[in-house]
This record gives sequence, structure tokens and C-alpha cells, in this order.
Amino acid sequence: MSLTPSRNASPRTHSQGGHDDRLAEDGINLRNSWLMVLERKWYALASFLVVALAVTTYTLLTTPIYEGVVSVQVLRRGAQLLRVADVVESSVTSESDFNTQIKVLESLTIVKNVAGRLTAEEQKLLTDPYRTRTGETRGATEIIFQNRRIQPQRLSLVVAIRFSHPNPKMAARVANLLATEYISYNTRLRVEESMKAVDELKDRAEQQRKRVDEIANALQAFRQRGNLISLVQSKDIVTEKLKALNMMATQTNARLREAEVRWQQVQSWSKAAKDLTELPFIASQSKVNQLSLQLTTLQLSLHQLRQRYKHRHPRMIDAVQALARAQLEMRAAVELAAASTRAEYEAALSTDEEARKTLAAQETKSLELDKAGVEYENLHRDLRVNDQLLESMLTRMRETSVNGGIETESARIIDRAFEPAKPILPRTTLNLSVGLVGGLFLGLAVAYLVATVDDRVKSVFDVERMIGVPLVGVIPRVEQMEQADKAQVVINGGPGVVVEAFRSIYSNLRLSDASKNARLLLVTGTLPGEGKSFVCTNLALTYALQGRRTALVDCDLRRPNLQRSFRLPIGKGLVNYCVHGAPLDDVIFRDVYPNLDVITVGGRVTNPLQILSSKEFEAMVAELSVRYDRVIFDTPPLGLVSDALNILPLMDGAIYTIRFNTVKRRAAQRCVRRLLSTNVPVFGAVLNAMNNGMTGEYYVKNNDRLLKEYFGPAIENSVPSPRP
Repeated sequence: MSLTPSRNASPRTHSQGGHDDRLAEDGINLRNSWLMVLERKWYALASFLVVALAVTTYTLLTTPIYEGVVSVQVLRRGAQLLRVADVVESSVTSESDFNTQIKVLESLTIVKNVAGRLTAEEQKLLTDPYRTRTGETRGATEIIFQNRRIQPQRLSLVVAIRFSHPNPKMAARVANLLATEYISYNTRLRVEESMKAVDELKDRAEQQRKRVDEIANALQAFRQRGNLISLVQSKDIVTEKLKALNMMATQTNARLREAEVRWQQVQSWSKAAKDLTELPFIASQSKVNQLSLQLTTLQLSLHQLRQRYKHRHPRMIDAVQALARAQLEMRAAVELAAASTRAEYEAALSTDEEARKTLAAQETKSLELDKAGVEYENLHRDLRVNDQLLESMLTRMRETSVNGGIETESARIIDRAFEPAKPILPRTTLNLSVGLVGGLFLGLAVAYLVATVDDRVKSVFDVERMIGVPLVGVIPRVEQMEQADKAQVVINGGPGVVVEAFRSIYSNLRLSDASKNARLLLVTGTLPGEGKSFVCTNLALTYALQGRRTALVDCDLRRPNLQRSFRLPIGKGLVNYCVHGAPLDDVIFRDVYPNLDVITVGGRVTNPLQILSSKEFEAMVAELSVRYDRVIFDTPPLGLVSDALNILPLMDGAIYTIRFNTVKRRAAQRCVRRLLSTNVPVFGAVLNAMNNGMTGEYYVKNNDRLLKEYFGPAIENSVPSPRP
């Protein structure tokens, strides 16, 4: 059973349009996230247990808390026996007024007054539950302040006053005292401020009476110094003349602005050497207009004569001279008009200055007359205002004195607090529910966070998008098998899903245009222990099972594995051929399995690169490519040594092995870039040791059972046993 095309793209398919979208869907989906969380289920379980136990312990050990509740209505305006405004405004006419009353309820002053109303016995009942092991306890004021709550009721002037305490009796008692003290506080404040205002008004009224007397005396003295009636008549005459002069100054200024604009136009046109006759006020001059018509006539006549005569003809000469005389006259007329414009400007300027001087003199005279009138009006106004102010003070003092002695309430209690029967805390059901749900979500979040921070390769998305090579196969994890049995799992009756995985790799390599004709295949990885030898041996056996003449060469001279994997005796190998000149046939273990030959290392060496870079090794590779259909080379991991890069140019292509959830993405990326830099095709990557839970993403679940149901019992004996 092969991989689906979207997950197992050949190099050709990997470059087709739309494949990136399929990779994004495969790599970032809920199932992959869920499986990554399952891999770290112990993190989730530990977080869940910590939260659940903490909440349960807190709920069981928490002291029961009771709550007393009082409902208080804040009145918009207290009862009024007299229609007199209070000194302290206590009416509630807006949201800000209501919020002010809430802040008064929440104030420390109310709390202190309530604490002062408690008896010694009540204070003991209030503070005993908060006594520490050392015998210390908080004060009554602090306890009341921290445990009272003021809650305005929505869309109303009703306030709920709540007080919580381990003693139900004290919970109700303190709540009622908070409401009573709030009402009493507002009443006391109103009366005290009213009496204080009466005393202040008496002092200020006496001061104001003295001020009125002083102003009346000053006004009488002013009347004796001057004749106010003749002053008023003179002021009227000066005012009328001032209006006329102001109008005349406005007219002269307008004429000045007009003349100034014309003169500035003449100056600017003269500097720019423009024709002044184009200005309307120049062209409108009678002399200029007449000469302009004459010039036009002469120019037209000259144009007609040029069509009939040459320039030396007498008539032509006369016409040219007449035109020149007219132009001279025009120039003189224009200059005269420009001079006239300047003269008009200077005359307008002089007239405007004279008008302004006359206006300024008249304004000075008017101001002198105003001084006497202003002083008189100021004295008269001060007398009138201060007299009215004195009367207002005396009236307000009498009203405040009467109204301040009347006690009115700004709020009333609707429902008093009764001793509660049930505690409000702890909320056992809610706490346990929140602990369970919160623990579950926190556990999942911790597991997912650990999985997200983890940079290891865990999915096809990581392989194809992050590392940059197509995935040719996914091999599930093989549990509880010895190395030799695991190396031959495709022929020794191993798990069917593993056997099918190698068949899928074989099929994908055979279908790909880049790899189907490749004879020399190099297999490498990033780190030791990723299972590259496991992939090499089983892939070679898979080729051999399909009738392909296959050779398997152990090029890991530092840590050889093939000899133990096939349980081969100690004999000659690659080192003997390259170093000691042994014949190739002598170093080959023939028919380890039908159609499969193996070449082991054959000994230890101190310089593996020297052997792998030798001409003898190149000759062996060339000879093997002729003898066999497929030759697979097991090489050391690129993350540690560069042995694979030395023999890669001799290969037809490479297969990169990545162990699931082991290799860091960056490390794999660096190694793959080194492979691609050699310009030798990388046919793809094999994701090895995939978690059994995640293999269902790439293969059908319960693959072993389904294979047996599909093929019948014969499937168990369909694979030949290895040769002894």
C-alpha cells in the first residue's frame, strides 16, 4: 500500500503547482497538532493534576464566608420644607452625582465611623477570625474596608451594600451599620456646613456694608467736582463728528489702495519691459487710445504698400517715417500716462494721511471726554452692584439659618440585612468545575507549547517545506526486536505496516523519472541512531524481493553495521579491496538473500576519507554499477562527518534518512543544503520510526489486520525466509 500522492511527491511532482497548498494542509492541521500533544501527554497530565489538586485543596480548606446585604435607595432630592438651596448640594440629578454618592459610601470615613459604633464584644467577633497563629490581628477598620462591597444596581438609584465575614451575625450587623452611617453622615454634613455658612455670611455682610458706604461717598464727591449734563452733550457732538471723519478716512483709504495698485502695476510692467498700453487704465487715456488707432492704421497701410513697392520707394519711405513718428508720440503719451498714475497715487497718499491725522485728533478729544463719563459710570455701577450684593447676603443668611436647623435624609433603607443561612464562599461545585476544565485546558496548552517549542522533525510538513526535500516514505516504529531481526524485517515476518512502508518506498522510487533508472543509491542521515542502516538493509531486501540484482555496500568505516545486521562472519571487505588489493569477488558476501550481495567494511581504518576518495573505491563503484541493477551505499551521518560528500559525486542520487521526533530541523536543513550543493539529485527523504499513533495519518489504521483480511492467512508465509 503506497503513500497518497499528496504526501509522497516525486521530485517532479514536488515542483508542480498547487503542491505547496497540499503540503500546508498536511503539515498544519488539527490532527497533527493533536498527535503532537498526545506524544507529550505526561506534561498535560501533570499540569491537569496540579491545577485540579490545587483547586480542590483550596476549596476544602477555605473558611466559609457569609455575606450580609442591605439595599439603599439614593433620593434625588431630600424633603424640602422651604424652597431654599442647600449650602451642601445633595440632590442627585446626573450620573456623576450618583457616582459621587457611591464614592462617599466607599470612603474610609464611613468605615471608621462604623468601626466606632461597634461594641467591644462585636469588635472581638469581627477580628477573631483574622487572628494569626502569633496572636496578631488586623484592626476593625481594615477588616471592614477590605470586606465591604458597594454595588450600584443597573438603571436605578438603588445601591447594594455587601459585607462578607466568617460570622453570619457580624456580616448582617456591619452591613446594616454601613447603610445607617451613610445616611447619618450626609445629614450631619448638611447641618454642619449650613451653620458654618451662616457665620461666614455674617462677617461678609458687615464687610460689604462698609464697602457700600465708601462707594456712595465717592460718588457724591464726583458729582460736586463737575457738571455731568454738559459733559453728556459734548460727548454727543464729538461722537457725531467722529463718525463723519471715520467715514471720510475709509473713503480716502479706498482711493489710496486703488491708486497704489495702479502705480505698482505700472512699475512692475516697466521693469519687465512689457507694453503698458495693455493696462486698461493706460489704454483708456484719450491720447493713448487715439495714437493706438493711428498706429494700427499706419501698420496696415505699410503692410499693403510692402506688397506693391520696395522699401526704397518714396511712398514706402513716407509710410515708415509716419509710423516712426506715431510710435514716438505713443511712447511719450504712455510715459505721460504713467506719470499721471504716479501723481494720482501721491495725491491719494497725501489725502489719506491728512484724513487719518484729523481722525486721530478727534479720537483723542473723544477719549478725554470719555474719561470723566467712565469714572462716573464705574462709581454708579459699583454702588448699585454692591448694594444688591449686600441685600443678597442678608437674605441668604436668614434663609440658611432657618433651613440649616431642619434635618432631611438624602437616602433611605429599602431592605435591611438579615443573618445569612448559607455561605457564599467557597463555591464548591463551581471551583471544582473550573479546576477540572482549567486543568484540562492548561494541560493541553502546556503540551502544545512544549510541542511547538520543540524544533525536531515531526511531520511531512517539516520534511518537505522546512527541510526542502520530497518525502518518499514513512516507516513506522518497530518495537521489541533485535538489531539483526530489525535489519531484515521485510523478510522475517515483521509488522505488515513496516513491510508495506518499504514497498511504498520502492514503488515511489520506481515511479519517479529521476530515480527509476538510478543504479547507485547513497543513504545517509543527520545523526547516529536515525536508522539509516535499517533503511539500507530493508530497502535492499525489498529490491531483491522484486527480482532486482542488488548489492549493499557498508561505507560507514567508522561505525560499520551491516556485518552484525546480517549475522555475517568476519571476512574481507571494502578495506581489503581498497587498501590491500584483494579481488572484488573475494570481498563480496554472495547471496546473503536471493538477488542480494553484501560488501562489509572488513576492518578498521584510521583515515576513512583516504579510502573513500581513492581510485580503487571509484573503480569498485564503476564495477558494481555494471554487475548489479541496484547498489545501495550505507554512509555515515552528515551531521558528524563529511564521508558521504566524498563519494556522492560517484552516485546517481541520494536518499536522506530522518528519525521521527529526534533530529532538529536546522541540523537537517544544513545537511541537506550540503547534499544539494553537489548537484547530485536527492531523490527524497525517509521519515523513520514514526510514532504508531501518527502513522494513521499516512497509512490505514490497523494495517496488519486489514492486510490479513485482504490477502488471507497466506500472507504470513508469502515472504521467503532468509538463507542460513
